[in-house]
Amino acid sequence: MTKSGVGREFADSWQVVLLAGLAISVGMTGIGFYSLGLFVAPLQAEYGWSRAAVSGAATFEQLGIFLSAPVVGRLADRFGARPVAIVSFLLTPPAFYALSLTGPSVWSWYGLWLLVSIAGCGTTPAIWARVVSMRFDAGRGLALGLMLVGTGVASILSPMLLGPVIAAHGWRVAVMAMAAIVLVVGLPVSLLTPRERMVTTADEAPRPRGHFERNRQSLTLLAVALLLGAIVAGLIVHLVPMLIDGGMDMALAAGIAAQLGVAVLATRIIAGVLFDRFHAPFVAAILLLSPVIASAILLYGGPVFLAALMLGVAAGAEVDMLAYLTGRYVRMDNLGASYGLVLGFFCLGAAFGPLLFGWSVDLTGDYDFILALSAVMLLAVVAAIATLGKYRA
Repeated sequence: MTKSGVGREFADSWQVVLLAGLAISVGMTGIGFYSLGLFVAPLQAEYGWSRAAVSGAATFEQLGIFLSAPVVGRLADRFGARPVAIVSFLLTPPAFYALSLTGPSVWSWYGLWLLVSIAGCGTTPAIWARVVSMRFDAGRGLALGLMLVGTGVASILSPMLLGPVIAAHGWRVAVMAMAAIVLVVGLPVSLLTPRERMVTTADEAPRPRGHFERNRQSLTLLAVALLLGAIVAGLIVHLVPMLIDGGMDMALAAGIAAQLGVAVLATRIIAGVLFDRFHAPFVAAILLLSPVIASAILLYGGPVFLAALMLGVAAGAEVDMLAYLTGRYVRMDNLGASYGLVLGFFCLGAAFGPLLFGWSVDLTGDYDFILALSAVMLLAVVAAIATLGKYRA
């Protein structure tokens, strides 16, 4: 399809990209994830929990997506994404309200975050990547990248909106404010999302929909998602501790880490455009050399600003890359279930990657081993993606 085809798609369906981006910004991968750090200090002060204990909620949030994404993806394939999203945006606010009632047990904090994540299963890219992919072909990469800019918006606005609420009224009121934001923004967005047109041609035999489509490429993407989630999340979470261990001042280390967000937002759009213009597996393989470079820089003491930039490129490319490639190697009526499982494996890796990095440091005394292992495993990921082959006809 020509460039004019891309223009036609956006002229017809730009509203869908906007709605999907808004939905994701107030969903689990948006405000749900980027608000977690705001609660560390207040909960430490109230209950005396360690920093690691409070931040452990991120693991349970990611586990919730791992458990729920394949299920909601299958439901979306069979009944459409719109009803699944509506139900999820109705269930998420009460789950957040329950979270605001967290008691002195850290396990109640974990369990309620797991509940919030499962309730919010219809707010994740597992649903919304399917909504966008159903409307775009020639411009699908750019459309998915623009959709996922919603997570970047959430990373910027969450501290700006919720930080003052926590300072003035406490963390429990901030959680209830999150419930209100999800309801006020997410529910109208899901109601405004167009119904899907389930089209079957006259000469096409009935076929099952809504299952994980097993082929060489989809199985490869599962392995790639798991490794990427674990390694990139581990590198990002441990970037500041690595820099501090190297003798850098805390404020400077945090400033360098903040450059990640800029690279993430830029890469989402640039990668999407490149996916549309060139063979996406080759583009993805080149982009995913960036965390290999970052690992080598951190291992051998190179320029850390460049390492942070490379990690931002990886974080900006990974989720939309997985969505785009899944959509090119499975039938559209199996995209929800297939990408749901791929996203679930990615979140499973992200749930445990930072812990594995921490355990490695505890055992070896430094980051050298885990950085070297990460570089080797990422090279295997690059090779696997580069050899995915032709798109499904």
